[in-house]
Amino acid sequence: MSAGERSGRSERIARALGTIPELPRWVEARAILLSGQCEVFGEEGAWAVRNEEPGGRVVVVVGRAESKAIRAALADRPDRELLGGVEEEQALAALFPDWVCERAQVFELAHPGQLAAPDARVRLLTDSENLERLAGELHGALEGTRKGCEVHAAFVDGTAVSLALAHWRTENYFDISIDTAPSHRRRGLARATVSALIRTETARGLQPVWGAMTSNQASQKLAISLGFEPIDQTVSLQRP
Repeated sequence: MSAGERSGRSERIARALGTIPELPRWVEARAILLSGQCEVFGEEGAWAVRNEEPGGRVVVVVGRAESKAIRAALADRPDRELLGGVEEEQALAALFPDWVCERAQVFELAHPGQLAAPDARVRLLTDSENLERLAGELHGALEGTRKGCEVHAAFVDGTAVSLALAHWRTENYFDISIDTAPSHRRRGLARATVSALIRTETARGLQPVWGAMTSNQASQKLAISLGFEPIDQTVSLQRP
């Protein structure tokens, strides 16, 4: 990339950050932009923001971006996931009629007093900790996300069986990622692990955002039980 291209890219990132509002629905878009590991297509108020981190899959469409900008953002990888505001659902579904389109519910924490109490089974994973200590089902969940992220984990018999981390962070928000090995669900481990994450991040001045696909009733019920309330909706499209 030439110096002129780098300058133009930096300018587009700055313009996008200046026009995409700091709202829970745009936590991924702003986090990607703030990371600097991204490409930006489109123009003010109508962006396609592509994650360029190693293994990154996400493209976020903000506003009524032109189809050529969206297609350009998707051109490099066949497995990209497209995110956008619910207002753009029909336009995006029409643009990619063969893709699987689903709404996601966005939650914010309204009642922090409902978080689970600190649990001795939960602690931070250390940088040197061998991933063999993870339950087999969780290796994929952590792959490509651990670098630069603190990971809270619940341990059972020396094995991490539930993980919570904040991969996407903005100036004011963090997005919650939680996964528990199927063999250890419904034991309160996810509640304890995500509560530890929330306490850590809110102590740093950030507020949690919880996103859950409308089909994922278990995630939505867990969010509500922890004091979250629905505030918005987005849409996700993926190739079948």
